[in-house]
Amino acid sequence: MENLLKYQKFDEQLYKIEQKMSNGAYKKKAEALRVQAENSKRISEKLKEDAEHLLTEIEEIKSKHKLNKTKAEEILGKDIEGLSMGELEKISVLKSKIFSNLNILEKVLQKAAERINRIVTEYQKTKDIYEKIRNDYNVCKKKITEEDSVLVPEKEKLVKELAELGKSVQQELLAEYKKKRNDKIFPVFVPLESGAFCGHCRMEQPKAAISKLKEQPFITCEHCKRYIYNKK
Repeated sequence: MENLLKYQKFDEQLYKIEQKMSNGAYKKKAEALRVQAENSKRISEKLKEDAEHLLTEIEEIKSKHKLNKTKAEEILGKDIEGLSMGELEKISVLKSKIFSNLNILEKVLQKAAERINRIVTEYQKTKDIYEKIRNDYNVCKKKITEEDSVLVPEKEKLVKELAELGKSVQQELLAEYKKKRNDKIFPVFVPLESGAFCGHCRMEQPKAAISKLKEQPFITCEHCKRYIYNKK
């Protein structure tokens, strides 16, 4: 047990390096920027899709406008001499309807154009935001690379030294230790404090569990799942 505790004390250095490498400020910022970049990309894709649909709609409106304009020109160029009052009235009604359609289509076209302008403005804004995010992300990646260039050699050195230390530890105990360690539980072994409390989470342990420490090297904390040993 004593050798295992020495192993854990040395392993603490490795644990701290691992935490720096996985939870460092630049790593957290890079992850946040990655999420922002994905959101910006989704917004850009949606704006592009909306613009494509709107352009298709505008082309349809233009086609209808052209058709109504052609009809209006035909009516205005029509020779009305010799037509009866009924025919003239029909032409007048048709002309009013066509001009009304043209007026409506022009208003719809204007609104569609305004929507396109808003989409283009929003797209450019999103593009600028994405570009800034990308630049910030690249800065973070550079900082992470710089940090890793120092931490990785330290980590590799500690891993080798721990492998040597592990040879002096009872292998069954070491296997239990590594199982907890792989579950991101650290420290794995903590002392029993004041005869009844877990040395990590400070929760009181059942008397039945504490009594087992007279017969076995450690018990498991019911709360934080760490191994509790009775320090001498």
